[in-house]
Amino acid sequence: MPPLSRRRLMKYAATLAAAAPFRVIAQTGAAPDPTLLAAVRDHLGYSVGFRRKFGTGIYSAPGRAIPPSLAAMTVRSITHRLAQSSDMRRTCALLHWRGSDGRLHGWLLDGTGVIASGASAGPYESLSFLLNALRVDARTATRAPIKRGSPRPPPPVFAAPTDPRAHFARARDTLLPGAIAAALAERSGRLLILPARDTGSAPYAALPLGDAMLADRWSTVILPDIETLADPQRTFDTRLDPRNALVVGNPDLSTDPAYEWSDLPGAAEEAQAFAKVFGLPPTRLLTGKAVTRERVLAGIDNYGEASIVYLATHGLANSVNPMDGSFVALANGHLYGRDLRTPRFQAWAAWHPLVILSACQTALGKTFDGGTYGVARGWISAGAGQVVASLWNVSDTATQLLMLHFAEHAFLKRQPPEEALRLAQLDARSTFANDPAAWASFTLFGAPSAAG
Repeated sequence: MPPLSRRRLMKYAATLAAAAPFRVIAQTGAAPDPTLLAAVRDHLGYSVGFRRKFGTGIYSAPGRAIPPSLAAMTVRSITHRLAQSSDMRRTCALLHWRGSDGRLHGWLLDGTGVIASGASAGPYESLSFLLNALRVDARTATRAPIKRGSPRPPPPVFAAPTDPRAHFARARDTLLPGAIAAALAERSGRLLILPARDTGSAPYAALPLGDAMLADRWSTVILPDIETLADPQRTFDTRLDPRNALVVGNPDLSTDPAYEWSDLPGAAEEAQAFAKVFGLPPTRLLTGKAVTRERVLAGIDNYGEASIVYLATHGLANSVNPMDGSFVALANGHLYGRDLRTPRFQAWAAWHPLVILSACQTALGKTFDGGTYGVARGWISAGAGQVVASLWNVSDTATQLLMLHFAEHAFLKRQPPEEALRLAQLDARSTFANDPAAWASFTLFGAPSAAG
């Protein structure tokens, strides 16, 4: 779906003003929270900035030049869209914003308006404390690439396991501040998250909600911009045919001139199992030396209605230069973020595939106030409808299990991808019950499914 233009958004929101009044206005006669309006204005600017960065490589957001009236109309559009979505399944939105006070502000909205809000106790910087507690870097160091010519690092020292519950509780209080966590604990459904800074890279599935976790109650979608939240036409078509997929597994990276890579037997088994279950033609399964950059790009272009692009390989994120330095690893040349800028996938203007990046670090990148810019956002900007991406260096074994469960729920049981990922996480949790770094390691980025 093409980006919602400012003129189109203003026209659309104006038509909703009478039909979908904001609940606070209706009940109290007061205007919407001015802090919320400031957050919405900033998010409208972030959306423009991310589009400019994808097109030019330069991030520039208009900031407060956006009129306050557009922010108020956008809030009405959001509540109306949530009301429409909840006709099929309860849908709420969580809007994050780092204010001028440095704190992370949050608003939980449904089809009636704001139902809970709050702000972090102190200035917000990042979620690094949670990743450190999970030891995702130390435990997956054996999978990280090594630059050729560099000495091999010593084996990681594994400390005794610690209970990460206190750190997840801290993350919950930061990401779901005020009454938001309690409101989510009383409800269930689908949660659309508009991030700020790195909050889109949080393992939301494992956040505690009372005596449960968020994945027990909610499927989640990380939104690329506020337009995806405000425009009801920005949805993902779930009519996916896995027989038209392009599936890549465990490319032969032995000749990579820059890095030495570990083998990924689980990724090969993952790809082969997918092909076997869904009767994939041999030409649409690429493994080993066949996984070249040229064949992958040609395969995506030539499959016409290939609604699934499934890449089970290594990945590397660059937090300084995400488009030129981030890539998914392929034989004889990697697929960089910058490769998505070229007008290759012409058919994506009409259909928007599901891209599954079963690789390390694919949800990461450079952090801006409006969210993270990296490989996952690049695929969305190129025309993908949804992207399943990883939050850190993931385990080969755990990823294989999680992705096979995801394929079962999404393509055999025909669940929307966000619900399929939630169910797959719960399935994987039964195997890795005390290890959220294994079962909560992926997220879904893009537009909410039409049949949510």
